Amino acid sequence: MDQETIIGLIQSEMKPGMGCTEPAAIGLAVSNTCGRLNLPAAEIHLKLSSNIFKNAFCVKIPNTDKAGIPLAAALGALLAGRDNTMELFSRVTAELTEEAEKMLKHGIVTLEVEPDNRFYIEVTASAGREAVRTITLDRHDNLAYIEKDGKILLDRRNDHNVDSYEGELWITESSICDLVDICEKIPVGEIAFLKEGIEMNRLAAQMGLSRSYGLNIGKKIRGMVKKGVLPDDLASFVKMNVAAACDCRMGGAPLSAMTVLGSGNQGFEAILLPASAAEYLGCGEEKMLRSVMMSILLTIRIKYHVGRLSPICGATLSGAAGAGAVVWLMGGSREQIEGAIQNMLGSVSGMLCDGAKDGCALKLGNCAGEAVLAAGLAMEGSIIKQTDGIISRRVEETIRNVSRLSREGMSGVDMNIISIMLSKESMAAGENASAGAVSGRPAKVS
Repeated sequence: MDQETIIGLIQSEMKPGMGCTEPAAIGLAVSNTCGRLNLPAAEIHLKLSSNIFKNAFCVKIPNTDKAGIPLAAALGALLAGRDNTMELFSRVTAELTEEAEKMLKHGIVTLEVEPDNRFYIEVTASAGREAVRTITLDRHDNLAYIEKDGKILLDRRNDHNVDSYEGELWITESSICDLVDICEKIPVGEIAFLKEGIEMNRLAAQMGLSRSYGLNIGKKIRGMVKKGVLPDDLASFVKMNVAAACDCRMGGAPLSAMTVLGSGNQGFEAILLPASAAEYLGCGEEKMLRSVMMSILLTIRIKYHVGRLSPICGATLSGAAGAGAVVWLMGGSREQIEGAIQNMLGSVSGMLCDGAKDGCALKLGNCAGEAVLAAGLAMEGSIIKQTDGIISRRVEETIRNVSRLSREGMSGVDMNIISIMLSKESMAAGENASAGAVSGRPAKVS
């Protein structure tokens, strides 16, 4: 595969985003829809796939210290326009948040959820006799359909497959060793752009370690290392950094992160894990950049099979990719790189994604630490065997097994998780009428 296509693929899957990407995607979709009305929207109706709902349900929105899908939608309406990006919440102020909450009290935003694992956000906004309907499909910022007053203005719903770059599916047919070869041979100057993502995500980790966000998992890990409760080693170092970055993002910090495949948390795992390992091991900049490229490419390779959004926590999959990159940093062989990925997929691939929230920092930190363990065990010759459960002889076959497990075996998991979320919401509302992450009108589950 030519170098230009490889770089283009990585760049297409690396984009800055402020806050959790699902609320941001909802806000962006609403802003795109309302930006096509001549008057402020009087009614906004959202139809979300289960994965979108789950990941936007209770995570904080930057610059608000509040959560809620309707709030994200109301802010998107107030920031209406056609030129916004996934960083649109950087423009949110206290005054704007107050105005959005007033909108919600009038019941402007309604919501329904469909049992669908696709990436799907449908927005219908109306004002007077005007009505605009849009569909964001497959990717967080992919506006695929626009309809105004019954007239179709854009329809790209069938243009391309979700898991492709310009129609190219070459990466899903490449072996893990092929991708490692690419990362070793590409001129380092061609991947200098990765520095931006590394620095962006490092800044999130530094903010998570210096301030109070979420559960402060990163700070607590650092404190336990200082007390001697945890060892001062590579595993603790990467766990601390990855968890701290997640604390920052899930806690609603007004800071952008470099996402991978539309996920900031996957960006932390895929980028910060190898970058932190390279820093701890004293590797130079070139090795760091190549390891980060490797981790991102392997994450794309795995996620294109399993799905952009899935019932399986993305940190387990980007963590598996990161484990392979850590082996490479340690000077391991191709067999050991594959072995580290096998070790991860054989140990943590059953971790559920139960939505974006403060507790994601625990999952990211744990997967980062397990990636180091999986890498170390592979270097010592301890590699999980094909006789174990979902593990196959070749790592590429194991990835397909995980995909099957996610797409078929766990097809009903998301709706069960959402049912639990909504039942907790109902109980909380009964105890305190003002409580609840989903402010405004209740969600309708199809």
